[in-house]
Amino acid sequence: MLGFCLSVSVYMLLVSVGQSVHLVGLIHSPGFPHGYGSNVSETWRRCAPPGHVLVLTLLHLDLEESFDCENDFLKIFEGDSKLAQLCGRKTLEELQADDLSLRSSSGGCLSITFQSDYSNTERHTGFKLFYTTQDFDECWENDVTCSHFCHNYIGGYSCSCKPGYYLGEDKHKCHADCTEQRHGTGVLTSPGSPGPYFENAKCSFHLSVDEGFQLTLRFIGVFDVESRDGKCVDFVKVKTATKTFGPFCGKDKPADILTNSQHAEVIFHSDLEGTNQGFTLEYKLKGTECSGKVTPNSVMFPEKDLYSVGELVRVSCVTGYTSDGTDAFVSRCHLNGDWSPKSSCELVDCGFPDLPELMELTKADSETTYKHSISIKCQEFYKLEGKANFTCEATGEWVADNGEILSESSSQCVPVCGITKSSAGGRIFGGKDAKLGEIPWQLLVKYPRLGGASLINDRWAVTAAHVVENQRSLTFVGGMIDSQDKNMVEMETELIIIHPNYVKETYDNDIALVKMSSRVPLSRNLLPVCLPEVQTNGPVLEGMQGTVSGFGATGGEMRSQILQYGHVKEFPGVCFNTKRTVTDNMFCAGDPDQGVDSCKGDSGGPLFIPMLGLSTDKPYRLKGIVSWGPPKCGNKFNKGYYTKVENYLNWIRDTMKNKEEKK
Repeated sequence: MLGFCLSVSVYMLLVSVGQSVHLVGLIHSPGFPHGYGSNVSETWRRCAPPGHVLVLTLLHLDLEESFDCENDFLKIFEGDSKLAQLCGRKTLEELQADDLSLRSSSGGCLSITFQSDYSNTERHTGFKLFYTTQDFDECWENDVTCSHFCHNYIGGYSCSCKPGYYLGEDKHKCHADCTEQRHGTGVLTSPGSPGPYFENAKCSFHLSVDEGFQLTLRFIGVFDVESRDGKCVDFVKVKTATKTFGPFCGKDKPADILTNSQHAEVIFHSDLEGTNQGFTLEYKLKGTECSGKVTPNSVMFPEKDLYSVGELVRVSCVTGYTSDGTDAFVSRCHLNGDWSPKSSCELVDCGFPDLPELMELTKADSETTYKHSISIKCQEFYKLEGKANFTCEATGEWVADNGEILSESSSQCVPVCGITKSSAGGRIFGGKDAKLGEIPWQLLVKYPRLGGASLINDRWAVTAAHVVENQRSLTFVGGMIDSQDKNMVEMETELIIIHPNYVKETYDNDIALVKMSSRVPLSRNLLPVCLPEVQTNGPVLEGMQGTVSGFGATGGEMRSQILQYGHVKEFPGVCFNTKRTVTDNMFCAGDPDQGVDSCKGDSGGPLFIPMLGLSTDKPYRLKGIVSWGPPKCGNKFNKGYYTKVENYLNWIRDTMKNKEEKK
C-alpha cells in the first residue's frame, strides 16, 4: 500500500504544471458501493505533469463476469494503447497479488472507461481506484544521453561532466576542455596526458611567436592516435593562414614542420572511445624566412626554396590564369613570413559571348573558362556562315581553330534561301492556284499599282523598277497565297533604290532594291529565294524550264485573288514585234504550247529555276524579274520579257552592303 487511508474519498486540490492536474484522488463507478445501473458509460481522463508518471491502484472490483469482459467492463488506455480490460469480482488481496502495471509514460495521460450493458441478473457494486503522480527517474528508466553523469530530481534530470571536461550547448555531451592560447616556445600534449587522451575532445591550441620569427614544430616521444583500416578515427593537424598539415594519426610520428608563419593552430579531435596515448608536440621559433609560392598557379623569379626578409620576387601567372587582369606582379617577403602584396591567379574566364541577333549557343550551360569550348548555331530559317566552334584562350577571347576571334565578321546567321514547303505544277494565265508555302518568297504590293517582288533575305527584296518608280515608301505583304488573307505579314519599306541606269521608255535595267524598315519574320510561308551564283554566258534558264508567279490578270482585266504560277522556257532572239530596243539585260520566256504567260499585275514578280515541282536537291534561284510584254497577254504566240538578274549581282550585293554599313 502507499500509506494513504484508502477508505476515505478525498480529492486533493489541483497543482499548476503547465495546466491544472489532480496529484492524487479516487475514481469509482456510478452508484458505488450500492451498485451501478444498466447501460451506463462514463470516461475519466487524468494526466501527469512533466517529469512525472500517473499511477493507478485498483482498490475494488465487482463487475458482471463475461467472456472477454464484453458485457460490463473497466478499460484503461494511454493514447491508443490499451493497458487493461477488467471485469468479474476480486478481493483487495487478489488485486494486490495481480500487481497490475497501470502507469503512464512521463508527462502522459490515462483514460479510464466504465461501461455496463442493458441488464444484470444480480447487483454488482462496481469498482474503485486510487490515482497519484510519482516522480519519473529519467536517469534510471529512460535512455538518457548524458556523456558522463546523470542526476535525477523531481520533475526532471541534468547531466554533468568529469574534471577536465565541459558540458556542451546540448546539455548532454561532455567535451574536453582544451582550448588554449600559447606564445613563445614550449611543449604541448594531448588532453589527459600522461594517460590515455580524453574522449570527445575538440581541442584548439593557438600558438604564436614575435614578429620576425616563425614556428617550427616537432613531435617527440610516443605518437599514438587512433586509426582504423588506414583511416583516421581521431586526428591531430596543424593549420596556418596559407597551409594545412595533416591530419595525422596512427603510430608513426609525422615529420618536422616548418610553418613559415608567426601563427599556427594545432587541432586535436577524438571520438567517444579508445585508450590511445596521444602525442607530445614541441614548438620552437626561428628567424623568419619565406618559402613556397606566393600564390597557386604561378611561377616566381628568382625561384628558390627559401627567401630572406625583404627579398623581392616577380610572380607570373601560368598560362590560362590571370591576376586582376595582369599576368605578373612583384611581391616582398615580410617579417611575419608572409608575402605581400599577394594577388591570386584566377582561371581566365571568357564569359558568355555577346552573340549577334539570331545566334545562340548550342548548350546554354557551357563552361566558359580557359580551354573550354562552345558551339554556336542560328535560329530556325537561318544558316551559319563561318566558324561554329570556339575555345576560350588565355587572352580571354573565344578563338576558332584557325585563330579567328569570335565576332560578327567571323560568324554570321544568314537566311536560308530557295527552300519551299512543297511543290506542284501549274501556270499564271489560266493556271492553277499555288499552295501555301510553295513560293514563300513571293511578295505583293497592292497600291498605288499592283505588282510583285521577291524576298532575297530578311531585310531586302528585289522588284522591277517600273513598279516602284516615283514612290518614297510602300507596304509589301507576304507569307500568304490569298491577297485578302487576314494573317498576311505586312512589311513597310525604309529604302527604295532604283537602278541608276534604268530607262523607263525601253525598260532597260528594269530592276530595283527595296529595304524593309525592320527584319522580316521568316517562317515556312515566308522565306527568301536564292540569287544566281554567277553570271552565265549561255541560256539564262540554263536549258531548263522555270516557273513564274504572281497575282496578275488571268484573263481580261481581272486580277487574281489567289497566287498563280506557271512554267515557261527561254526563247532566243525577239519575243514579238516591237519598236522597243531589246538589250542584253533582258531575256524572252513563255510557253506557246500551253499559253502560259505573265500578265498585267505580275510585274516585279519572280521567274526562278528549277521548275516548281521538279525533284531536285538544288535550291530555287531567281533568274528573272517580270518586266514587260505585248499589249495583250495570254496569246500563245506571244511571250514576255524578263530582267536578267544575273547581270546585276555585283550591284545588288554592293548596294545592300553599303546601305547596311551606313546604318
